[in-house]
Amino acid sequence: MAQAEKKPSIPGVAEGKQLVGVPTDESLSSVERVKAFLVGAMAGPEYRGWGSDFFRSELVRLISASSKPNGRVVFEFTVDASQCNRLGNLHGGCTATLFDVCTTVALAPIAKPGFWAYAGVTRTLQVTYLRPMAQGDVVLIECEVVHAGKRLCTIKGTMKRKSDGAITATCEHGKVSIDPEVAKI
Repeated sequence: MAQAEKKPSIPGVAEGKQLVGVPTDESLSSVERVKAFLVGAMAGPEYRGWGSDFFRSELVRLISASSKPNGRVVFEFTVDASQCNRLGNLHGGCTATLFDVCTTVALAPIAKPGFWAYAGVTRTLQVTYLRPMAQGDVVLIECEVVHAGKRLCTIKGTMKRKSDGAITATCEHGKVSIDPEVAKI
């Protein structure tokens, strides 16, 4: 009896799915890198996973992106009824999802081949909830890479109400790189 032929695969990627990375072309601006990563990884029509609707529907809008001094992105988000708990405030799980995705995107401006080009996987996500965010509130989500080493990184995130600047939630996001080794030439 013949053995089933093994198909080559990328470790950790569901069969038949292609892992989408950050474009690492140095001619692209930080904003262009972030937008390309979001379209490829989160907002493209083929991806229907958790959190994708935030970016596909533009509920979360990119305001700025920079690679200096570290990766940094700022998003704007308007709290919709569909993301609220029964009290009419942004659900804690939704807050955590927003932080998970938005802080990850802060790696796009600093990505290079073999260095956070696949944006890693979450190791830890510590969220601290300080104030409620009510339906209709416009929230700024500010994310910055604190440290990015070869295999581990730490990113911080802050959510602020745009109307008064009050900090509503913070997070610390630890990630592990899944980038394959880059062949040395």
